[in-house]
Amino acid sequence: MRKKVFVLHVGSRQSIGPGDLRTLWATACQSLDIDVSKNTMAARDQERPTYGLWAARAQNLDEAESRMRRLLEARGYQFSLLSLPV
Repeated sequence: MRKKVFVLHVGSRQSIGPGDLRTLWATACQSLDIDVSKNTMAARDQERPTYGLWAARAQNLDEAESRMRRLLEARGYQFSLLSLPV
């Protein structure tokens, strides 16, 4: 069973496609047992996407988070990655 484990926000002038995000997250988790979601929130009269990162509970989330941060940084993203209670 998968659970939303992180919330990702990218810079206000940045976006990431669902396929690319899925590839990054699967690489970070070293597993295909993942999912991603996108929500749009209104912020200052503009829409800012919020991405959900989903994973199986058995995965090492500390290592996945570290790898995901490195992958996003390597691509030049400005971001915040917030962990959710498991």
